Amino acid sequence: MERVARADLEVFAKRVLARVAGDSLNKKDGATIIALEGDLGAGKTTFTQALARVLGIEEAVQSPTYVLMRSYELKNCPFATLVHIDAYRLESSDEFRALLPRQAGKPNFLHDPKTLVLVEWPERLAGVLPPPDLTLRFSSEGASAAERYIEVI
Repeated sequence: MERVARADLEVFAKRVLARVAGDSLNKKDGATIIALEGDLGAGKTTFTQALARVLGIEEAVQSPTYVLMRSYELKNCPFATLVHIDAYRLESSDEFRALLPRQAGKPNFLHDPKTLVLVEWPERLAGVLPPPDLTLRFSSEGASAAERYIEVI
């Protein structure tokens, strides 16, 4: 588990991105999925915002708690799309399954190897979400207000 100060979050996000981007070059059948685990307020959305800045997203990245999912177009990086999912409000994975786009002959974003997916509360999507390529476990216990503990799994 690594202690990461808020000021160093983008540096940490770059390391995470380098790791998954390298792995994604060999993927042919699905999105790259990063599971974000941790209690409320542990830093999952703050990490997503830092990663989005590293990816060149200039618009404000807000938690999709009420809309469940937000998508961002990417340029000049190994991925074409960033999808941020917050499953906190879902009662079951079937609710998420109903949200997946269904177009004749076109797979949804989970099958697109050019998509990077960040999922908060991934345990609520069991059975729908493919296994994550990387899991980050966040904790604020024993950390100051300006830092978090992050375990890479």
